[in-house]
Amino acid sequence: MTERAPDRLPASVTVYPDGPLVVRGDVEVRELDGETVSAGRTVALCRCGRSALKPLCDGSHKVAQVADARRRRG
Repeated sequence: MTERAPDRLPASVTVYPDGPLVVRGDVEVRELDGETVSAGRTVALCRCGRSALKPLCDGSHKVAQVADARRRRG
């Protein structure tokens, strides 16, 4: 396990039903080529595939009324 700088917050991920993955803490999202897409303390990542800002969430799941597979089954 790598040590983090004392001023950096550990990251946590929250899965929002029918919504994005929200990462809280010091996080940096990068493209495959290494370009930084977003950096900060909170980032919402798209799970529905409809975002125009992929990999970031733009709220498109609300318009498309996307439902989690787990919720559709049960």
